[in-house]
Amino acid sequence: MKTLHASLQLLVAVGLPAFLQAAPFKNLGFDQPEYPPDVPNPFPNGPFGSDIGEWVVPGWRMSPQSAVGYNVTQPFAGIASLLDADFRDTHFGLNAKRPVVGDYSLAIWPGNGRVDPGAPTFPFVLRQTGDIPDDAQSLRFLYYGSDLRVLVGGVEQDIHRLEDQPSGDPELTAFHYYAVDVSPFAGQTAALRFEFVSRGYDDFGEIPRRPFEPNAQMHVLDDLSFSPLPAVPEPQPWVLLGTGLAAVYWLTRRK
Repeated sequence: MKTLHASLQLLVAVGLPAFLQAAPFKNLGFDQPEYPPDVPNPFPNGPFGSDIGEWVVPGWRMSPQSAVGYNVTQPFAGIASLLDADFRDTHFGLNAKRPVVGDYSLAIWPGNGRVDPGAPTFPFVLRQTGDIPDDAQSLRFLYYGSDLRVLVGGVEQDIHRLEDQPSGDPELTAFHYYAVDVSPFAGQTAALRFEFVSRGYDDFGEIPRRPFEPNAQMHVLDDLSFSPLPAVPEPQPWVLLGTGLAAVYWLTRRK
């Protein structure tokens, strides 16, 4: 017993091993890119090789391991790309802007599996493990797209739409924000996992479009933050009062 106690004291004195130490989540806004020193242009207008994808978006892991580019458009091969405020989505001639908070947002182009309706699809996965703050009740994030699943600690969470936020850009009008509940994991180390799925049609291939296939899509994720506010806003007092008065009126009418 004395030996065990001494060993615990030694661990405290020298620090726990790195794999037991939790750390804050990093790069939640995708604004701290990194790149190997031997790359002459850190963000070429095209995808990096897949072997250095995690250098470009530090903190996050991707599955399948993906190439990461800069202002890339029109790829449908399961890659990611950092976007800046000048990015234009030229696919299908849209020339559309995409939302960017800060310096960059992250665009996801899931691979387009041409599968029959109801068949299983394989998502593009973005994940990171870290400490969820003690007071956190929700994880809030900007998101454009569809077919998104969010898991916290391995548990899928309901995604709640929040009020749009002003963008200050007349071409975008507003930023779309969402939230998931993280309160059961507050003060714990847990994994965040985003799964993106696109069932759209890749018009750069030679296979003809089938009737059920929509256009392929880009998912955009940005500005992740933990908040002490709940994922589902609590009803305002006047809403509760109005509901109560309506109930009283309904009961009176029945009598």
